[in-house]
Amino acid sequence: MNIAEAFATYMEGLGYGTLGTDLFIGSAPLGATDPCWWVIAGGGSSEPKNNTGERLKNYTLSVFYRNTVAQDVYDTLQEFEERLNSIHCDQLAGYETIEMEAISFPADEDLDQVDRTIGLVEVRVMVYSS
Repeated sequence: MNIAEAFATYMEGLGYGTLGTDLFIGSAPLGATDPCWWVIAGGGSSEPKNNTGERLKNYTLSVFYRNTVAQDVYDTLQEFEERLNSIHCDQLAGYETIEMEAISFPADEDLDQVDRTIGLVEVRVMVYSS
């Protein structure tokens, strides 16, 4: 399972959507109804190995949320960002997750101009790799 799939599965477990229905990886399909989410992997970086041989990997994910109700986009992304930046660290399936955090606060992108609002939160996920 790649990092985008693991993160989307994590979101599904939190009740933010259902994979393939209103939660997608890569992009929202042309016929996707609102509201919907999509997760895009944006690369990352690798840190030097620590003394015990593990390497830290930092992944960057862009998480988009779209809806026809602008207030819902702002409120939902604010709640999502606050969850990611809370004191606990949830684990992603298949990864030894050290930290997850929103590295940008919710932004209104308005990419499609079809009376919908699209919001974006960028997420950093730090994991161990042995």
